[in-house]
Amino acid sequence: MKSYTRILVVMGIIVGLVYLFRTFVAAPADFPAPYQLTIERGQTLFSISHELVDAHVIKSPRLFEMFMIAFGSERNVSEGEYYFVSPLSSLSIALRISCKQFGIERVKVTFPEGFTAKQMGERLATSFTGFDTTLFMTLAKGQEGYLFPDTYRFFPSATPDVIVTTLKHNFDIKINTLREEITSSGRSEKDLIIMASIIEKEAAGEEDRAMISGILWKRLDQGIALQVDAPFLYILSKESKELTTKDLAINSPYNTYKHTGLPPTAIGNPGLAAITAAIHPSDSPYLYYLHDTEGNIHYAKTYAEHKKNIANYLR
Repeated sequence: MKSYTRILVVMGIIVGLVYLFRTFVAAPADFPAPYQLTIERGQTLFSISHELVDAHVIKSPRLFEMFMIAFGSERNVSEGEYYFVSPLSSLSIALRISCKQFGIERVKVTFPEGFTAKQMGERLATSFTGFDTTLFMTLAKGQEGYLFPDTYRFFPSATPDVIVTTLKHNFDIKINTLREEITSSGRSEKDLIIMASIIEKEAAGEEDRAMISGILWKRLDQGIALQVDAPFLYILSKESKELTTKDLAINSPYNTYKHTGLPPTAIGNPGLAAITAAIHPSDSPYLYYLHDTEGNIHYAKTYAEHKKNIANYLR
């Protein structure tokens, strides 16, 4: 009799659990598969659970919230787009969100150091079908230098505003690691970013970055024109070897042969190494440098030495 009673109790528990699962945990019969859930940054668990209930994705918001809390995601819900091909229980959905299992392949886009906003827009146009490059450029206007070059993984539905915000947010994260060094440098963040964008184009490696940084800051401090070719690539899309005498005389604030001081904006988006070089220039006796036809850099202390380098390496 005791065994029979025990069996009944166990069966009752099983039936009860099945009932609870089907009633509260299992996917609703009208689950709208496939279903895409977009979780915004800072969105609360409460709003997510009620959004899912309203969409007939889960049955019980409280039970879903309990699962999320059990998985440690009550205060830090992972933002992004979650794609559910078929109906899932609220337990499975909570697990997917907590483990950042988006269920959709993201688009990998790499922006090399020094890429301009225009180049970024062109690359995005080849990565996303129907990408609005014009809107991207409108949103990126005035942000040159602050769109951090890196490898990103965007959702297929990423819009220009989301991408620009992501690039700027990444810049803020990176630059915050250098905040004390920027303050100690005695120079403004804007000037440092502009200088870093020039260094990114002019230097060939880590040692050259710091050396060129020191030379260019020295020229600025002494009121000598920078006389660098990199800005012409930005405004005319011309490499140094393509520049003509007429190009060098163009009346543009980016013409560092005609005007002293820094260009009005960055000429690209520098990476962390170039920004660090701008903050920490190398002290040297040099005041001039040039690139030979193979890309090697030759330094000179005086203009006379610089002219010799020109004769030896560029003619």
